[in-house]
Amino acid sequence: MMLDTNNNKVVLKLEDLYGNVQEFELLDMVEYNKEAFGVFLPVEDEEGDVAILRLVGKDDQKAESYAPVGDEDLEQAVFDLFQIKNLDAFDFGAQSFGL
Repeated sequence: MMLDTNNNKVVLKLEDLYGNVQEFELLDMVEYNKEAFGVFLPVEDEEGDVAILRLVGKDDQKAESYAPVGDEDLEQAVFDLFQIKNLDAFDFGAQSFGL
């Protein structure tokens, strides 16, 4: 995991199990059930699918790492909160609130 804060954007470079590196831009942080989650958009993704990652570490404000959630219901709940929080910032289209 590498962090790049150029152009006032937070971009993570994450490596998958096969050694492929992909950049993800942090869109927002969301708290759900006293846990912190990051909502990330792949930089080169044309479809607009987001990745929801759980912040891991002793301090939620300063994550030591990020981990996949692995629970579709939890991911959807976090994404729904993200949408409500950012109604004026993004056009969610048909993806709004689990539709």
